[in-house]
Amino acid sequence: MPCNNNKEFGEMCSNMGGYAPDTLKAIKELDPDLISLLKKMDEVMVTDCALDKKTKRLMALSCVAVRMCEDCIYAQAKVAKNYGATKKEILESIQVAVLIGGVPCWSVAKKGIAKLFSEWEE
Repeated sequence: MPCNNNKEFGEMCSNMGGYAPDTLKAIKELDPDLISLLKKMDEVMVTDCALDKKTKRLMALSCVAVRMCEDCIYAQAKVAKNYGATKKEILESIQVAVLIGGVPCWSVAKKGIAKLFSEWEE
């Protein structure tokens, strides 16, 4: 059964502070039925429980750096910022990734972090 992906996509973006990551846009365009499943799974990321959503997004930022997903860095950092993360918290998340995954994590993260921080100054 096809999902109502426009509504679900909009809700996901709204839950991320009005931000739509490029990857999510591509999924909506190329595999719209996947949006329904992703929205359901994403509920854990956008709901404050034992961990608040900002902390979970900073954890996700560390994870994507360790997994070497260069395209994911900016998106996770941007949503963390939308949830109230500071530059220092974002950088510390990358430091954790470097501790776990090594210096290549910094290499993967540098462009996305620099892009976000330059936008932050505008």
